[in-house]
Amino acid sequence: MSFTVVPLHNLDLPRGTCIPFGNGFVLQDTPGWIKVDKGTLADINRNDRNLVLDGKHALVAEYEAPSMGHPDPAWKGAKPKSIQELKFQSAMLASLAIWLRQPSIVCFTVCFHALSQIDCRSLDSPVIVCTRSHDALQCHPWDGYNPVTLNHIVKAGQLHATLSTIPRRNPVWQALRSFWAALTSYPADHRYPLFWMGLESLFGSDNKNWKVTKRLCDRMSLFLGESADAQQSLFAKVEACYNTRSEMIHGRWEDDPNIDQTMADTEAIVRTVVRHLLEKPGMLETFISADRDSFLEKMVARHRKESARPRKAL
Repeated sequence: MSFTVVPLHNLDLPRGTCIPFGNGFVLQDTPGWIKVDKGTLADINRNDRNLVLDGKHALVAEYEAPSMGHPDPAWKGAKPKSIQELKFQSAMLASLAIWLRQPSIVCFTVCFHALSQIDCRSLDSPVIVCTRSHDALQCHPWDGYNPVTLNHIVKAGQLHATLSTIPRRNPVWQALRSFWAALTSYPADHRYPLFWMGLESLFGSDNKNWKVTKRLCDRMSLFLGESADAQQSLFAKVEACYNTRSEMIHGRWEDDPNIDQTMADTEAIVRTVVRHLLEKPGMLETFISADRDSFLEKMVARHRKESARPRKAL
């Protein structure tokens, strides 16, 4: 039997909490054998070591794998990927799911892979045979004191179960990669454009390079807004946020005193967009498919037609 254990930092839930996530992961108490392996812990940096020792909970996956690095038979890509590598990627998606549900300082920085059997010999306790480190997820400064409750984690687990089904090489997967890159960056002029790179993957046109800002504003406001007033407000917010992105990309931005608010607005848009994609029936399938662009184009055209229709007099 093999294990992937990803200790979560800054999370405080009741002892004995056990919450299912996707791809075989369960959020549970950190296994004791992780904390007593002094040799492995000595090999990671001191800050990570202290966080692991002080932490209470971890994402844990238990699965069959004959050895470390064994190719995952379910992987369909051109180059083989190991079971452990794909488990690590799945843990990144789990951390993203928690942020989608409740942005906070909850994160991870190190992943442990372990085996309970070596050379056909069963061990009394799993033995850590490999570790992998990763940059911590950086939340917005305003989110640093947000509490993460049991209910947040339950809903994050449900989001992760859906995230785990998303195939590669499509706009949704590309957007998720961009969002993760943004969350592991801190300087505003690095972090901010990456969020918009992901949003453009989802709402940009496949073949039209003109009126980019107008198209994004139309599509995103209609996708998210449930009323005419909400759509109008969202259009203005998306336009303002995207203009900041353009200023950064073209070197015209420096120390904007409003960047914290603009960043917070953008991050809120990202979280809402992804939750809509994962939770609204049929949306994920549409955005993964080749029909994404035409779906969005028809949505805007339908709205224009309805807006132009004369209203009946009362």
